[in-house]
Amino acid sequence: MVYLDSNPDVVSWSYEKVVIEYISNQKTKKIRKYYPDFEVEYIDGKKIIVEIKPSRKLQKATIVKKIRAAKEWCTKRDLTYKILTEIELKDIGLL
Repeated sequence: MVYLDSNPDVVSWSYEKVVIEYISNQKTKKIRKYYPDFEVEYIDGKKIIVEIKPSRKLQKATIVKKIRAAKEWCTKRDLTYKILTEIELKDIGLL
């Protein structure tokens, strides 16, 4: 992604590298895998996990489960989880 490649504060980034397992059905305990869009590492050592989603989809049950799992996963690893919608992408000039 050109935005990350041209950002001098970004040391590295990867696309769908991180795998987060989550329970998709409480009754059956079915485990699924969620692949957030990006992992970004900054020059100051900070790492963030980024998911890009249309705002209209953020209330869907499957998305809510993935977000919940990702927040918990990131908290345990001292990482930041960030969701970018079309609103944030417009604000930074990517849409």
